[in-house]
Amino acid sequence: VRGRTEWCLSRQRSWGVPLPAFYHVETGEALLTEETVEHVASLVSTHGSDCWWRLSEAELLPPRMRHEAASWRKGGDTLDVWFDSGASWAAVLSPDRCPPADLYLEGSDQHRGWFQSSLLTYAGAGGGRGGGGGGGGRGGGERG
Repeated sequence: VRGRTEWCLSRQRSWGVPLPAFYHVETGEALLTEETVEHVASLVSTHGSDCWWRLSEAELLPPRMRHEAASWRKGGDTLDVWFDSGASWAAVLSPDRCPPADLYLEGSDQHRGWFQSSLLTYAGAGGGRGGGGGGGGRGGGERG
């Protein structure tokens, strides 16, 4: 990990899974709360992830915050592809299994991407610490 100069969580590009962060237009303060994330997640569930790019801040903010929409701008960062693919183990394997898999196959060109992000997201989620791992952890990244 120490030698991974290209390690990151997000990319600044116009495609991909958006990070549902808002930024205050005057101060630059980030707004990323459980309430805002859950609201955006419900919109994505109904309309797809492109709704982040199509809808206005007033539509993306939770109803109780809509009157503040002019004070916030939606962020333009997207989740790095290695982050979401590297965390796929959390979606496909049972959370009560530790270690979560006996075999992990990938192409030889992926050892710095998918495989490393999978290991790191598992470790970051508590994997290998007596009952940890296997559920809900997210992390990782690779060059885009």
